[in-house]
Amino acid sequence: MALFIKPHGKSGTERFLRMIGMMIILGLVVYAFWINNQSTLEKIQARNAFWDQTKVLSRSERDYVQGFIRSMRNEFGVNVRVQIILDPIMEQEIDPNEMLIVISPPTQDVGMSFPGLVRHALGDKFISALENKHFVNHFSDDEWPTSLMTCLSMIWERLVTVESNQPVPEVSREGDSNISDPESSAHKE
Repeated sequence: MALFIKPHGKSGTERFLRMIGMMIILGLVVYAFWINNQSTLEKIQARNAFWDQTKVLSRSERDYVQGFIRSMRNEFGVNVRVQIILDPIMEQEIDPNEMLIVISPPTQDVGMSFPGLVRHALGDKFISALENKHFVNHFSDDEWPTSLMTCLSMIWERLVTVESNQPVPEVSREGDSNISDPESSAHKE
């Protein structure tokens, strides 16, 4: 069974305009469907990429983490997962092209895994400082959310600096309260 859409009109011009109108409406419906699918896909990816069992982070902190995840995917093509868990950190299967940051505030433990190129760009000394020194003494006084935001900011700045061939900033930035938002960064290609 064939579907024929034939606009009715008294003249050829009227039929032509009705056909153009039908095409515009069909185009708008297809565009709206595509936008809805993109939005749904982004929400699903955001849910899978960020997991907070503690429910301690504020709305702005959660938005910051999700913005970092989106920015890493959009700017560098790196999939990122951030997990804040209540249990001890256990070995997980990790995609070699994925960056994983796991924090367990009750056990005061941090685990990070970086893809090869990101690991090379950040440097082993920088990564070691983040894993072993950056969060020290921040769990007991519940400052680990601020340390997480600082950690993500440091990773972002380091990658942007490496990409733009600028000098790499210092590793230790414990007292720096000027955290830049990855999504509002002035970084341009």
